[in-house]
Amino acid sequence: MNDSIAVANRWIAAYNAKDFGALRNLMTDDIHVEHHNRGVALDGPEAMLAIMTQFEGLLPDRRFHSVRRQFAAGERVVTELTWAATPTADIEGFAKKGEKIQLELACLWTIRDGRIAEYHDYG
Repeated sequence: MNDSIAVANRWIAAYNAKDFGALRNLMTDDIHVEHHNRGVALDGPEAMLAIMTQFEGLLPDRRFHSVRRQFAAGERVVTELTWAATPTADIEGFAKKGEKIQLELACLWTIRDGRIAEYHDYG
């Protein structure tokens, strides 16, 4: 397996396990994250971890699953997969309490020195 793909897969596993320490260790200090189509752009690991911990209680069952395709070109990784969750409260502009959410995503990672420098998802 390509080393860059292995890093992206470690991110997916840590995200699903809610292992914030492992996620932090996978991020560069200047990571840039964008959730396109939802208007979220974050810079730095602290901002990323803050939003993840904020949503931990709102989306306790959130997870990535059903990887359909994954490939790499050097430091860039593309993964097509599904993200699913059920909110425990209304999330304005996103979902209502108890609504089953399922997003089909294309996730793009840029890996630098074994860590994630950029993460973008579309879907």
